[in-house]
Formats: sequence, C-alpha cells, structure tokens
Amino acid sequence: MDISWAPVAGGRTAVAPVINIRLVIASPVRLVREGLAATLRGRENVVVADVVDLNPPGIARITNAEPDVVLVDAGETDTVTVSAARLITSACPGAKLVAFGLDEVDERVFKCAAAGFSSYVPRDSDADDLHRALVDAVEGRMHCAPHIAAAMFNRLASLLREADPPFSLLPLTSREKEILTLVEQGRSNKEIARQLAISSATVKSHMHDILQKLRVGRRGQAVARLRESRGR
Repeated sequence: MDISWAPVAGGRTAVAPVINIRLVIASPVRLVREGLAATLRGRENVVVADVVDLNPPGIARITNAEPDVVLVDAGETDTVTVSAARLITSACPGAKLVAFGLDEVDERVFKCAAAGFSSYVPRDSDADDLHRALVDAVEGRMHCAPHIAAAMFNRLASLLREADPPFSLLPLTSREKEILTLVEQGRSNKEIARQLAISSATVKSHMHDILQKLRVGRRGQAVARLRESRGR
C-alpha cells in the first residue's frame, strides 16, 4: 500500500494521507476478472496490479504482485471459495481478502469470515459499492446488510455467553460426600450404616445435614447436585 500526501493551497501538506491500494482480482472466469479490472482502473486510490485465475499459477502470481487487497470471486461453490482463500492467505498473509459476487446469506457470509475474508461485496452491488469495500477493507471497516449484522451479533452472543459454573460440593464434609456417593449408588440408610460401620441414626442425621446444606428436600435432588458438581 503506497501512501502519498495530498498538497493543499499555499504549498503546505494535508494531514490526511492518500492511500493507493495495490489490488489483484482473482476469478476463474476471464471475462469477469477482466471486466472488473476495466471497471476499477482509473478509480481513485486503486491500482490494479494483476488479474489472475484461481489456480496454482494464479496464486503464484498473487504472491509476486504483493497486493494490499485480493478481490476473490465467490460465485463458485463454498468449497472453492474457502480453498482459494486459504491458499491466498498462506501465500500472502498480509493481504486483505474481499469476496465479490457473494449471496448475502448468513451461512455463506460466516463461511467467508471463517476462511479469512475481511469483507464481501454482494451480487447486486455496483462499481461504487465495490470501490468502497476495497477502501474499507484496507482501513479495517466493513459494511453489511442489517440482517447480516444481526446474525453476527446473535452468533457472537452464543459464542461468548458464559456457561454456568458447576455446582460446588465444598460445604459438605468428607463423610457427607461419602454417604451421598453411596446414596447415588442406590444404597439405603441401613446399607450405608453397615458399610460404614455406623448407626442408621447417624446416617439419617448426616442425610439431614446434606439436604440442608444443598438446599434440597429429597435424596434424589441431592444426588443430582452431586452429578452437577462433576460437570455431568
């Protein structure tokens, strides 16, 4: 990306730089890539460095062109688009990828994002939309339809939502945990008393304390808390 400074009146220099974007257009359809090149040549801030096919020789030419942005034809299947994106990202890790001709469907946009695309241009976009998408990609911005933005927020909310922490059995003593484990195995108070060599009254007292500490009313609920503490 070449940056020059725009002159202003009085011979002074403007504060804002003029960004010249080196662009490579990649499409398996020659008419498409050459047509886009003709559309973008002469556009402010854009230099079309090369137009290539989405094949190994084309990927090699992208590397040699050292582009700031690679405009990739997303009109093919998702598999072709994702595969091409991975190859280009591997060959030119510093280049921004922009998909064009993309169906503005949630899952297709998400697949492009996961493959490494910084932005996309829908099928019904015009030349001005395309030019803006290229500049935005370099400057770290992206415009998208409201339903895509909403879907992205929903997906992020789902990914970032914190899971409830497992219930802790820390309030229970080691004997209480031992008894609760035997309850989980289906043992009665008498069976637990025999196994632990304590009285049934003692087991009953421990069970009362367990239910109080876990704030439950039945043995089955106490067992459920035990399993929850294990993350099951």
